[in-house]
Amino acid sequence: MTAERYAFAQSVARLAGTLAHQYWRDRERLTVELKGPQDFVSHADRDVEALLRREIKATFPDDAFLGEETAASFTGPLTRCWIIDPIDGTHNFLRGVPYWNVAIAYVEQGRRAEIGVVFDPVHDELFRARRGDGAWCDTVTGAARLHVADTTTLPGAFVALGHHDRAPDAHHLEIRRRMMEQGVSMRNFGSGALQLAHVACGRLDGFIELQLSIWDAIGALVIVDEAGGRSAPFLPSPVTAKAPCLASTPGIFDALARMSEIPTT
Repeated sequence: MTAERYAFAQSVARLAGTLAHQYWRDRERLTVELKGPQDFVSHADRDVEALLRREIKATFPDDAFLGEETAASFTGPLTRCWIIDPIDGTHNFLRGVPYWNVAIAYVEQGRRAEIGVVFDPVHDELFRARRGDGAWCDTVTGAARLHVADTTTLPGAFVALGHHDRAPDAHHLEIRRRMMEQGVSMRNFGSGALQLAHVACGRLDGFIELQLSIWDAIGALVIVDEAGGRSAPFLPSPVTAKAPCLASTPGIFDALARMSEIPTT
């Protein structure tokens, strides 16, 4: 059944991405709400999530569903569960920055995804993986197998250090200081799943964020793993809480783990 869900995840990601992209092109008409400081949501987020929920329910009626915009109603457990971020990178999306995606994961049981899909509709890149089957990116030219970069040292490494903008975080600032001392080139593009997909394809060497929701990362992490990267256990508890996330090329993983103090076992 995993093969059937894998094919479905790819097709429904494109369907949801098409709807999201239509909203993005007409974003000036969107009604935007503020959930909290620098925490935005629009009816595009809700409509895309509703589409995904409908399609999953129609195809796999017995599967569970955990979506960002309806997470408060999730009762668990993560058994045969789809985990969805309808628009990962909402702030970018609303400001017209072409760095956002539709993120889909399928968890059979526990906290490790069996399937991950990250679709970037603006650039028509669909990053995907099924555990044990490799990681791939589908574009108009076909499917290309993904491999992480071969970076082995921190000086000159290209690492995304994600953060939210809702409150200062001394630990984040300390990691940033340590990276600067080591000559790491740091970026934050504002979309956790897409940055992880870019680790998988070698555009980035690593990704760190200290507080990330499960729908932002769990599917993308299987893509990194299947592309030959390494990732720390990602275990939000409860599942709707936030947790540290770390993934990178094997050559700098241990150094990033020490620098960030994120547990790797």
